[in-house]
Amino acid sequence: MKKPLITIIMIIFAITTCLNFVSAENETNILRSSESEEEVRASEDGHVNISFENGYNGYCINYGEHEAAAGQEYSVQDTTYATNKNSGESVGNYLKVYFVDYYEDAMRDEIVTQHTIWHFTDDFNGWRIDPILIENIKTTASTKTIPDNGAVRQINNTTEAVFDFQVLSSDKSDHQNFFAYKITYRDIVKDIIDNATSSNSTASENQNITNATENTTSTEKHENNASSIENTTSKEEQKNIAEPTEGSGKTAADNTQKVSKENNSKSISLSKQVTGKRTIGVILLLIVLVTIATINVRRD
Repeated sequence: MKKPLITIIMIIFAITTCLNFVSAENETNILRSSESEEEVRASEDGHVNISFENGYNGYCINYGEHEAAAGQEYSVQDTTYATNKNSGESVGNYLKVYFVDYYEDAMRDEIVTQHTIWHFTDDFNGWRIDPILIENIKTTASTKTIPDNGAVRQINNTTEAVFDFQVLSSDKSDHQNFFAYKITYRDIVKDIIDNATSSNSTASENQNITNATENTTSTEKHENNASSIENTTSKEEQKNIAEPTEGSGKTAADNTQKVSKENNSKSISLSKQVTGKRTIGVILLLIVLVTIATINVRRD
């Protein structure tokens, strides 16, 4: 009776070891993913519109915590990490709407901008808060979502701004996190000139076509027969040239598709082989253990 019991214990131990190995591998993958997060450093001390080494500027989103020090590291997160400390609600979209749709207000006064941001993240209600602006931001944010990257706003007739946003998170719980932004200005005069040039060119081409049609109307009657013969010959030559080209293109496309399918098949086959080898190894191990247990039970 003791031998079967020992065998069963060994089987349980082997299965537990396999499960622990899989769990350890998953934890390793998670750790590697965590280590690959982007890290940036503050370029200066402070908490109001300070600069970071990745080209962003940032405002504090944790009222009352320790401010940044030059060289302090922060991990880059998306803007959903900007939350209200009391309700836990994400306020990232409010802040993005503030910078994009109310650009002039956000750029006018750094202190007012900082207080406005604290109102959303910390329910701050200093005397410099503009209640009307706050309500306008909330109303706009309820009907639109600003992306973290690539939002565009026209600043004036010749310039537009492209906005990128992120949250810079400190690994120290008593230190401030930052709502960071980067604005890239680009010239739109070229687009206006191109559109005007295109319109003028189209009008000129239409006028030239009209004039040419009027000038050639009197001579077309005398050239109809010759033109008909030339057009027929030209069409036949074009047809003869196009047919082999089309066939060659089709053959090349077929060959490309075949190569792509073969490569995909090889990739899938290789993946199956790797997965299959692991599965077969586990199955063989279990079969051996079960066989040993069965033999010991029969002997007893």
